[in-house]
Amino acid sequence: QHLHSKGFLHRDIKPENLVFDDKGYLRVTDFGIARIWNPDNKKDTSGTPGYMAPEVMCRQNHGVAVDYFALGVIVFECIFGFRPYRGKCRKEIRDQILAKQIKIRRHDIPTGWSVEAC
Repeated sequence: QHLHSKGFLHRDIKPENLVFDDKGYLRVTDFGIARIWNPDNKKDTSGTPGYMAPEVMCRQNHGVAVDYFALGVIVFECIFGFRPYRGKCRKEIRDQILAKQIKIRRHDIPTGWSVEAC
């Protein structure tokens, strides 16, 4: 949120780029492909395929929502133990992200998790 308030997009939020500091606070790392948001950023599709938002995959203009999309993928992965979009190559992952609406059924929710959490 702090980055976004300053006009930055991280664009590569994924578990490997999240670490805990010595006080237990979660920190975002690896700003190698972070950019200042601009209205014509649609040509840039940097990021990790399994965590990329559809608008990035389709080379459409995008903003801070792409980081929140990646965060949602991470939360799904934490709850269910796997990513919602998987494939052997970038194209397979892209096709899933563009075509697959994630639906979570009650019986799929792991024991100990509430429906509201999912």
